[in-house]
Amino acid sequence: MESKAILQIVSGFKPSVDGMGDFARRLGATLFEQQGIRSHFLVFKQPKTPLDAAEIAPNTISYVSEPTPAALREALAALRSEHRFESLLLHYGPYAYSPNGRPAQLTRVMEQLARETRLLVFFHEIFSNGHLWQRARWTRSEQRRCVQTLLGVAAVAFTSSAKYHWQVQPYNLTGREILQIPIFSNIGEPEVLRPLRERTRRLIVFGQLNTRVRLYRNCRATLEEVCRKLRIESITDVGSGTSEFIPMEIEGAALTRAGFMEEQALSDLMADSIAGIIGYWPDVWSKSGVIAAYMAHGLVPIMVEVEKRMIPKPDFVPYIAQEDVAKLAAGDGVATDERIQTIADVAHEAYVRTQSVVRCAEQIARAAVRN
Repeated sequence: MESKAILQIVSGFKPSVDGMGDFARRLGATLFEQQGIRSHFLVFKQPKTPLDAAEIAPNTISYVSEPTPAALREALAALRSEHRFESLLLHYGPYAYSPNGRPAQLTRVMEQLARETRLLVFFHEIFSNGHLWQRARWTRSEQRRCVQTLLGVAAVAFTSSAKYHWQVQPYNLTGREILQIPIFSNIGEPEVLRPLRERTRRLIVFGQLNTRVRLYRNCRATLEEVCRKLRIESITDVGSGTSEFIPMEIEGAALTRAGFMEEQALSDLMADSIAGIIGYWPDVWSKSGVIAAYMAHGLVPIMVEVEKRMIPKPDFVPYIAQEDVAKLAAGDGVATDERIQTIADVAHEAYVRTQSVVRCAEQIARAAVRN
């Protein structure tokens, strides 16, 4: 009997750096391992060096001839004439398939396709914000219309954060089911975690260059306090790019610039560290693959909020917020091993229960093959 299959559309794919492509790849592997559902990945933007297809077998991959909605339509028609797919999953963002944030042409392709197949849409991003003089503000009305159109034609929609779920509801005129699925770790999920007391007392600073620089420039006092409270002995800066604002040391802990790291090497590094920190937005923390990676690897996850919270704070968040760093300390001014282990365990347990790739695959599978 032929196994079930799903067609996943993504903007980019390994070896290109593309968060949605990484998400789709790990989701596809787990869909097959746990649910017996194969994935074919249709990639919008071709990398300079195509992936060795054996790396993702039995899943398969193909590329759009050129990154245009018209070429995407042709590629979809060709694939669907040769294969039977239970459903199609679009990994969507307003800039993912349009460099200027004008996704209307893509949306028309999806609208037509939804008349012929079961369409699922994962809203990794929804619409942009910006000042009146910025292009993001000019294109937001089109992006909002596209969200409304996609919600109107999708069988099921997904998004990753409570804020996004709240924001798309005014455009959900048909009452489409929208499931909230937090982003899982894109660098893997170790099966066995060593206790923090057996690891190097290392702090990880991981993310895009601008988020890392923002931490170093604006939050030096917080970084120093984290190093003191957790008795950090070394810091590793992980991510592409460099800047004069990346320091050589913080509070006596030497900082090493690791640059871009392959997934397994980064996973091994995190599995031998005790904490990770990121500057991020509190209302959408659950769309951060960085925070997810910290949780999955049993680190103490620390988040510095880069803006004020716009929606009510949930009863539980798995990370240590900036204002709670001071509470980590015991009487002698440092956190005990027991205290930080408890924090890491709570975050990891929450990840396994609600955020892991297995949990995501279960929900996607139910939506993909539902009658």
